[in-house]
Amino acid sequence: MDLNSAAMFAQVVECGSFTQAAEALDMTKSTVSRKVADLEKHLGVRLITRSTRQLTLTQEGERFYQSCIQMLEIMSQAELEVTASQDLIRGRLNIAMPVELGQKVMGKYINAFLKEYPNVTIHLELTNRDVDLIAEGIDLYAQVGAVSDSSMVARPFHLSHRIIVASPEYLAQHDTIEHPSDLVSPHHQVKVSNVVKLPYWELTQDEQQEIVNLPYRLRVNTITSALLAVVDGLGVAMLPEFICRPHLEEGRLVQILPDWQLPAVPVSFVYPQRQLIPKRLRVFIDFMIDNFKQR
Repeated sequence: MDLNSAAMFAQVVECGSFTQAAEALDMTKSTVSRKVADLEKHLGVRLITRSTRQLTLTQEGERFYQSCIQMLEIMSQAELEVTASQDLIRGRLNIAMPVELGQKVMGKYINAFLKEYPNVTIHLELTNRDVDLIAEGIDLYAQVGAVSDSSMVARPFHLSHRIIVASPEYLAQHDTIEHPSDLVSPHHQVKVSNVVKLPYWELTQDEQQEIVNLPYRLRVNTITSALLAVVDGLGVAMLPEFICRPHLEEGRLVQILPDWQLPAVPVSFVYPQRQLIPKRLRVFIDFMIDNFKQR
């Protein structure tokens, strides 16, 4: 098997069809199909399940595709190192991160990176859903919360501090909250249900610990939606401090139980383990972390 076969197979997977792959490779569809069939025969396994509507990778095909991507990246990087200046950073990065993190924090640093490295293209998806980096071809994900997948590399760069807030209107209509034990019905929360899985609130003060499991009247999947609902007096919420800060300063929100602390939530850049990651990805991560620390 040669590198051309691996590259052709990877192109078919990324295009999702023999027709589109043939157009991208400037070859006939029959040639591409025959080459993939020859590759399957050489390997002794079926890589792709073909149907009239779509192509589906077999388990062997998925594993072989990931190996092809790593091999092609290694060869591309090796070629750059011997034929081009190491100052030339180029290529595409597929990046995903939670909506508010991208909009409120990271956007300006991404823009600054693109200005400094004009030969890099970024495809950025802002989403609060769970993502599958390998299946979706994502190079980098900015994860809020603990990283549990041992197949991923994580570079922590920040601790996000949470606080409990409510509007003055809400607090005027409900019983006083002086202790975590006061956070029970008829109080209710605006719950954020996103990639940060926090089933209850764990508050500490000195050596004392209290668990709060407040019922919700509204559950949303973005921090911004929860913030707007809390400002409108719909309940109590646990939100990132930096999101709440301007509303606290302007009196639209009040921090509840400020002498009690909630666990800080780590924020990390996460990417699949590889023998050699593209230089553009290493440079992007370093650039983002350095700029974030200087903010």
